[in-house]
Amino acid sequence: MPVSSPTTNPEKRIRLAPWRGPIQYVLLVFACVVSLALPILYGALTAGLGMYLGLLVMRQVTDLALSAEFSFNSVVPLGLSALGIITWMMSLRPLLPQDKSTRVAIQAKPGTQPRLFDLVETLCWHLKMPPPQEIWLDSTVTVRSSLRRGFIGMATGEVVLHLGMPVVAALNAREMAALLARELGYCSGGMGATFGNLVREVNAWFFRALLEREPWDVGATKAKEERGIVKKAFCWVFHVWRFVAKLPFAVFAMVARLASALALMRLSSNANQCGRNLLGPEAYGELQVRMDRLKTAWEEASKEITRGMTLNRLPENLSLLVARHFTRLQDEEVDAGVCLTSAGAKGAPIIEYLAPSAMAASEIRHFVDLSRQLTYFYYQQELKIAINEHRLVAEEEVLHQNRQEKLSLNAIKRYFTGLAHPERALCGLGGTPTESPGPDALKSEILKVRKEARHWGSQLKASLQEWNIAWQRRRDLEAAATLSMAGFAVSKLQFGTDDVSPNSLRSEAARQRMVMEHMEGALTGHEARLESRFASALGLLWWAESDDLSILLRERRHDLAGWVGIYEAMAGALPAFRELLTTFFAFQTLGAKFAGADDTGAFVAALQSVVPKMVSLVKQITSMMDGAPYPFVENGPIISLNNHLLQAPLPEMPGVSMDPRETVGMKSLAVEMATQASEVIEPFVDRFLNLYHDAFAWLAETAERSEEYFIGSSSVFMDVDPEAEQATSHLSGSDGPRIRLPSPMEVPEPQMA
Repeated sequence: MPVSSPTTNPEKRIRLAPWRGPIQYVLLVFACVVSLALPILYGALTAGLGMYLGLLVMRQVTDLALSAEFSFNSVVPLGLSALGIITWMMSLRPLLPQDKSTRVAIQAKPGTQPRLFDLVETLCWHLKMPPPQEIWLDSTVTVRSSLRRGFIGMATGEVVLHLGMPVVAALNAREMAALLARELGYCSGGMGATFGNLVREVNAWFFRALLEREPWDVGATKAKEERGIVKKAFCWVFHVWRFVAKLPFAVFAMVARLASALALMRLSSNANQCGRNLLGPEAYGELQVRMDRLKTAWEEASKEITRGMTLNRLPENLSLLVARHFTRLQDEEVDAGVCLTSAGAKGAPIIEYLAPSAMAASEIRHFVDLSRQLTYFYYQQELKIAINEHRLVAEEEVLHQNRQEKLSLNAIKRYFTGLAHPERALCGLGGTPTESPGPDALKSEILKVRKEARHWGSQLKASLQEWNIAWQRRRDLEAAATLSMAGFAVSKLQFGTDDVSPNSLRSEAARQRMVMEHMEGALTGHEARLESRFASALGLLWWAESDDLSILLRERRHDLAGWVGIYEAMAGALPAFRELLTTFFAFQTLGAKFAGADDTGAFVAALQSVVPKMVSLVKQITSMMDGAPYPFVENGPIISLNNHLLQAPLPEMPGVSMDPRETVGMKSLAVEMATQASEVIEPFVDRFLNLYHDAFAWLAETAERSEEYFIGSSSVFMDVDPEAEQATSHLSGSDGPRIRLPSPMEVPEPQMA
């Protein structure tokens, strides 16, 4: 019987858990007996060995005391016994492991998360089990269940559920329900669940006890590079000694694992069947693949955090960062799609009230704010990072930095020797020849600019660095102002303003914009000279005779007009696109795609302050590129550049109503509009940045090859200041191998929400 809400249970339960036969109970009882007997047996053997060593030492000491004369040979057995006692103490250490380490988490309460608890209680009702005593939200990419207070919880059967916020950010609501059903399936089944929980806890205890290390040992391992040869040799001997001492316990742990392997496999199979019955076999199989991608996305996000620590810029919302990487991985898969309930799902009526396209975050009230808090706790407690020493930025800003480190941008850095910012254009700044002035004039201009750049290159680099810092600070201030307007906590120490009100932060952002505008004159004057050299190098290739070119340069010239057309069209819209980036980063900090009906009016007001501006900027950018073609379409007609970049219509701005009765409707309409804007503008920003960087890099490498062919190598045309090079290295990415970009590119499929 279908249900209309999670709190309204059908008259008859739907059996989610599979039938458990007597064989499974026999396996569980056998695994429990063996798993419990092994620690007791190990403890008894260790105690017996300890008594034997104690008696042996007492006898050796007595013999040494009663000996008439002292000799070195009489002390050697006592020394060996002392080494044996130390080894015995090391072998005893696994029996006394520390308490289970708990990850940073926030406890969810029924009063604050009613939808989540309603869903969990509904699943528990169908699984014929009591609901979990506690639900915790953490920063992992897993959904886990465990006993409350470890072994003590077996007497009461109290279950604790742990839900990773990145999982909530990446999956839809029905997928999250299937994962919850799977984990709750481990704890269902009456007495069988008690045996199963015991087996799981004992195996977890063995694993934790075997791999546990003392804090001082971990610190000594991390600092091994700072020690001398003698200390390193001593530490190596100690680690080998400890490994030998723990070897018997490792054997016991392996035996326990083997004895419970069949029972654990059966438990896992039954738990997966619970999720499969709820979601359907096909959809659940796809969910398993998506969870593997989510783990990969977590690894990518961890790399971003490591990179951010070196730049003192950390993502402020780890869950949203993982979700962005997850979306990118999904888009790269040809068969990737949104997982819906498929045929064969017996439990489909249980979750039919969840919209197929609803994000799992819609079941968590104030998801974005909770995720931000967890991210801060994760940095402070688990990574031991002093977040007051780092700037916390939107996850889109982190991805933006990652884009700048693409290997393709090395061509820009190499050709311009770090004098070209990847988000600034060298186009239309000065007069460039439209007709061939002759190869001699073009070569002369190239050599002239090479010589000039020796004098003002360091100055331009310093100016670019200051301009980039001002733009970076402006982005941070705009994002902080948007967060403050939405009612989120903003650290005053992060920005150095008098207060963290939206007006104060935006006033400081406006001052940073003025700094950028005042620097434009100094920058464009030198960039015009770089453009002259750039255009002359491409002109040498364009106006040369085909017989005078190499095969590679002929291929490059064939695609030159197409790439120049793309670059010129996008370069004209680049100032407006930088404004869009600034606003888009601020918009991304809100996590609009995860907004819901429970969000406050301040949150909606913050959305209304940025969404119309973003839509207006996108329209401005597309109008500036109107008529520009995108020629690199395989097996198809040439399309417009705007159709390639903007593959879905922008949302229409809603009308403003003064009727207070329509406030709720306007609020939901604003949230829906923001979600639609995110789905359209997010891929637009990605495509614009990637295509512009590709075009700029392709032309820079082509100009470099042209100069090398007609004039000679230009890699040493300017003396590079190492300090300035290091300071501005983030402008164009890291050093890397020289690559050649492919000429034709396929039009990507529209990204799915």
